[in-house]
Amino acid sequence: MSSITNGQNIKEWSEKTDFILNKITDEGDFYRKHVINPALFSLLGNVKGKLLLDAGCGEGYLSRYLAKQGAIVTGLEPAEGLINHAIEREQKEKLGITYIKADLSKWKDKEKYFDIVVSNMVFMDIPDYENAIKNCIKVLKPKGLFIFSISHPCFDIKGKWEEEKPYVEVSNYFDAYTMQNYIGYSFHRMLSDYLNLVIKEGCVIKKILEPRLPLEIANTDKKYTRDKNIPNFLLVQAIKE
Repeated sequence: MSSITNGQNIKEWSEKTDFILNKITDEGDFYRKHVINPALFSLLGNVKGKLLLDAGCGEGYLSRYLAKQGAIVTGLEPAEGLINHAIEREQKEKLGITYIKADLSKWKDKEKYFDIVVSNMVFMDIPDYENAIKNCIKVLKPKGLFIFSISHPCFDIKGKWEEEKPYVEVSNYFDAYTMQNYIGYSFHRMLSDYLNLVIKEGCVIKKILEPRLPLEIANTDKKYTRDKNIPNFLLVQAIKE
């Protein structure tokens, strides 16, 4: 088990607010815009009129996008700097988004409330990911939709990411371990850890996506060689029974 606590990682993310905001547009960062978002939106479908929780909303780009599509959005985020930015944007834009400052793994709310819970690139950065996933599922209505994206756990590497190589060297896949990032820490777990937990908590997995950077972009620079050959992200769509 990692010695890094939720509180430590939340503090790291809040302290890097300016760094994050400099990289985020209204479509997210580069990989969200070109890889994750198209896959995520295909799994979400029509969100108009749906009660939707954006679990781990960061500075709120996805919450704002989904609110503009007609969803009734609640955004939850523990990092103070990021949630404050989201709240400030809402005060100006008035999209009807409710923001909550809370640690997803400790958050308690009314059960069977949301039609959709989406968690975008969050769980691999949470030490207590099990309770975070459980809480997402608890607040879903029966037949509610649970969608999450994570860094692809089958291709985590402890060392340097060598971008121009068309492969990665994976070792210690069966072990849980901590990886230090530019912002805080991420945590390697097996793919089965995530999927079996979702099933155990009463969901049926309907679809899994491993999106690829479009080749018209990937072919423009050698730094995208890995993106042409290996999926960096995994998305899961599940229905609560």
